[in-house]
Amino acid sequence: MHEFTIMAYNIEHMNLMFENNVIKSRKRERAQKIAKIIQDINPHVLGICEAANSPDEHKHFIENYLSGSGYQLAQGVSRGSQNLVFYYRDPFTIKSIDGAFSFYDPWIADIEEDGLKEQYKWERKPLEAVFEIGSGGPRLRIILVHTKSKGIFSVVDLHNFQKIALANRKRLVGQALKLRSRIDQLLQEQKPLPVVVMGDMNDGPGLDSFEMMIGRSFVETTMGSVYNPNGILHNALWWMSKEFKLKKNLWTADFPDPIVSHPKGYQHHVWIDHILISQDMLQSTNSVRYVMNSGEIGPKDKDAREASDHFAVYCKIEIG
Repeated sequence: MHEFTIMAYNIEHMNLMFENNVIKSRKRERAQKIAKIIQDINPHVLGICEAANSPDEHKHFIENYLSGSGYQLAQGVSRGSQNLVFYYRDPFTIKSIDGAFSFYDPWIADIEEDGLKEQYKWERKPLEAVFEIGSGGPRLRIILVHTKSKGIFSVVDLHNFQKIALANRKRLVGQALKLRSRIDQLLQEQKPLPVVVMGDMNDGPGLDSFEMMIGRSFVETTMGSVYNPNGILHNALWWMSKEFKLKKNLWTADFPDPIVSHPKGYQHHVWIDHILISQDMLQSTNSVRYVMNSGEIGPKDKDAREASDHFAVYCKIEIG
């Protein structure tokens, strides 16, 4: 068996770390800390959210901070100041990138099934790539996702806070339904490839009070319906919830309360970065398999906090 690591990492405002395609002098220490996290986990495929835009910026980062890693860049259409890209290395090769870009164009949906259709769009369209593992080896499709935050960053009164919060959830559910329709399309192909959906989804398990008003959330909608069990995606970090000590560590970002600050500085812990695996990758006979209970969260030490406001998530896959 040959094992490989895939990883998703939101590198906070990576785009702002560069000037004239090189890391700014005052950002070099942070770049070293980001690189150390990547080097320690050593993924074969790394999906970066909030990535830099320019290929020259990534070339500089790889050559100067990930020297000797062998990483290559896979980049589709720029998603703007918070881009989506892949780094990959041998034995992975890229077979296609961004082939479904137009699928995620603005669309009309009735997410509350109340007869009212509304227009939705992605602020950052998901980035799809098909990788081949080894020359002529099995192929794997990875969809990298970075949804819009639920957060409200403007000054509002409580009434408008609630109104905007509900609107943010509706937008996320609309995006989840679009993404899920793409997943269903892929899984229903005659010879479907294994599918991994990963990235910063800005949503965790369960329904918060605003999602309860809609009856849906982003993560559960994307994972799939119990009425189509073969299409449900497996969460690579789920196993941690079944062990008491690990469950306490099952979060990938934290933030202060937006309304009331805690006198002891306590923060909300949220599990919003995910790796979702298609059902076929759970079968021992499949050409590409998820290594059970291999999902992990990267370090949460001081250096990791200074590297980004999110912690990396990763898991292992194997081929025979």
